[in-house]
Amino acid sequence: MNSDTRYAIDYHETTKHSEMSIRNSARYLDWENKPSPFKVYRNLPSISLPRDFPTPKTNALRALMGGEPTSRSAPFDIDTLAEVLFFSAGLTRKVDLGGDTYYMRAAPATGALYPIELYVISSETPNLGAGVYHFNPLQFTLVRLREGDYRKELAMMSSDKVLNAPLTIAYASLAWRNAWKYNARSYRHWFWDGGVIAANLLAANNSEGLHTEILLGFVDSDVNMLLGIDGEKEVTIALAPVGIGLAKSSTGGGKDIAPLHPTVVLASKETEYQIIWDTHKASYLETEQEVRAWDGAEVPRERSNVHHGATFHLKPPEEVLRNLNEVILQRGSTRRFAKQPITLEKLSAILLASSTDVPFDFAKGRNLVDIYLVVNDVTGLPSGSYFFDKESNSLLQLKAGEFRKTSAYLCLEQPLFGDASVALYFMADLKTVLGSLGNRGYRACQFEAGVRAGKVYLSAYSLGIGASGSTFYDDAVTEFFSPHASDKSTMIALGVGVPAYSARPGKVLPQIQ
Repeated sequence: MNSDTRYAIDYHETTKHSEMSIRNSARYLDWENKPSPFKVYRNLPSISLPRDFPTPKTNALRALMGGEPTSRSAPFDIDTLAEVLFFSAGLTRKVDLGGDTYYMRAAPATGALYPIELYVISSETPNLGAGVYHFNPLQFTLVRLREGDYRKELAMMSSDKVLNAPLTIAYASLAWRNAWKYNARSYRHWFWDGGVIAANLLAANNSEGLHTEILLGFVDSDVNMLLGIDGEKEVTIALAPVGIGLAKSSTGGGKDIAPLHPTVVLASKETEYQIIWDTHKASYLETEQEVRAWDGAEVPRERSNVHHGATFHLKPPEEVLRNLNEVILQRGSTRRFAKQPITLEKLSAILLASSTDVPFDFAKGRNLVDIYLVVNDVTGLPSGSYFFDKESNSLLQLKAGEFRKTSAYLCLEQPLFGDASVALYFMADLKTVLGSLGNRGYRACQFEAGVRAGKVYLSAYSLGIGASGSTFYDDAVTEFFSPHASDKSTMIALGVGVPAYSARPGKVLPQIQ
């Protein structure tokens, strides 16, 4: 069914935003039925993670640029795992508002709803027994779901790369947590929100010398079964083997994977959006052979439309002195921009960091998403619309002029994105990608856009400026950047600029609870 791409195309077209769809949509939110932001298991053993874990000290921009991680001589242990989990999805801010307590996390999430849950499939690691665990960020614990080394079984469902990694982190989406607010369009958010967590993970692991890859190819039903999730309300969206090469390969295999029936209550009632589940299940991989084919698939590299405007080369990035741990704790979502300029050097750093190769298992060495920009106020760069040409590290001007009102309009008429120094739009040629990767290529485009958005966030904050993500009027974005982008669809949008206020940094909350 993955090859029948009508499902992904129909979903994308049906869930597009337009002026009419926004004005005609019911925006009522049932606050009494708001989903819990934390998944809590009943009557299962848990292990407290250490509170005095190390922090990633590497220069933030260097960690974001990726490449081969620094060599690691220290063994992987539970302290390292605590660091990895905290700087990916740990709690960094606690806000008391109107009698309620809200927690912010290391990576952003649409609507601050945090639909992504993390699981750990671990070998025998110092101070942590082999098993399958769920990460509870509120208690900073691991809940044990299964005992034993399941890496061999997981490898049969996904990739041999999990065999000699100490552990694999699985990303799963609790659908209702985001659909409560964003309805059927929330399927896109599964991958945006998973991607920004992955951006944090990759940067932190690069800092710690932990070779990590992101796998979107796996036998969906089998991995869901291993994690004890039902595939109806919660589903696996990605796997990340951490520390590849640092552990002996699993010699086990053949364990019985009995169904788990944990008691978890998210909300009193949930609305199911059938188009989400039809689309998601149409992208399932059902056999090991299909997973291998996914891993080896290539996506044609289409040249962009002919460009006749001016070309501006990126400048060497400004030196960044901030360490990654400081940047992750400082990061937030900017709510007001000061309508001040940023330098071309800062924009260059953001573009270079966000466009570097990501260690995915699909379309290796090939970016599925391109970056288009509305430049409102960048020193040394005329205002206008641009395409970022990764191969030449240059900006191709598509239209000259003042487009603050346009960048605000494209982002659902939000003034914030007109006040931004730059608005970035990550776009993909869905027809080409789906033709090569099937319906699952839709997951890949959205997830890659999420990773690159996460890199924008972190690189902007490392440079002392801010960023904020946005949804958008789909067809209006394509039309504005056409004819250059006439065959592309928008995955995610972000504004970057100078914050109009000073925000206090977050904290390592597990140390103070």
